[in-house]
Amino acid sequence: MTTLITSEIRKVTTLKFWWALAIPPVFVGICASAIAASIANSTSDYEFELSGGFGIVGLYVALGFTMMFVAVFGAVNGGTEFRYDTITTSFLTSTSRDRVIAAKLGVTALFALGYGLLVEIVSLVCLLLFSSEPFVLSGAVIGMLAMGLFAVVVWSLIGAGLGLLMGSPTWPAIIIVAWYPIGELVATSIVSGIGLGNISVVTPSAVTLATVSVGEVESEFFMPWPVAPFGLLVWGLAIAGVGWLRTRERDIS
Repeated sequence: MTTLITSEIRKVTTLKFWWALAIPPVFVGICASAIAASIANSTSDYEFELSGGFGIVGLYVALGFTMMFVAVFGAVNGGTEFRYDTITTSFLTSTSRDRVIAAKLGVTALFALGYGLLVEIVSLVCLLLFSSEPFVLSGAVIGMLAMGLFAVVVWSLIGAGLGLLMGSPTWPAIIIVAWYPIGELVATSIVSGIGLGNISVVTPSAVTLATVSVGEVESEFFMPWPVAPFGLLVWGLAIAGVGWLRTRERDIS
């Protein structure tokens, strides 16, 4: 299994997309945290309901972008081998397809965790540098950081699952970019508008926000804490699982 993991890491690092997809979230993390900290300085007399003050909004924005980009990374990493037909060689060099798929998902999650850690560190440094008052790492903030990393990893599995399911990096990436920022909002609005009720409680992006906020954002549109992390995990395992099963049965000859 170690050989397969090493092989998957080499596949990622020999291509440029792994670091190219890391640049935008880091850039957004720097800008969002610096701007949020500056705004927090000018509104310090106002009470803000989230732990960490208004400056923490910058970290939320940074993590939000990171989740979208790691999902795209997962889609590209999961589907690229099908495009270039190298998946056949990968399967032939292993005793089973399951081992190859497990290694691919594991490496995807590992790189996503690295992205998340990098963005959180950069964002926290910016908050410390640009905040006029000391930024306190309270228990709620630490919980938010931990859940942010958890959500980043889950979104990478969602992306990888879509890549494996469709056998291509292109359409999964398009679906993620379309759904994550606005597609889900449009879909839930349409469903609510035709009288089918509020489905945002179980949709992935809303469940993600409920997870990362660690119960500090309460709304009828969000899954309650601490159920939200389990709801997000179900999304990740379900999509990754379907992609896994499809890849096991796919004809690659």
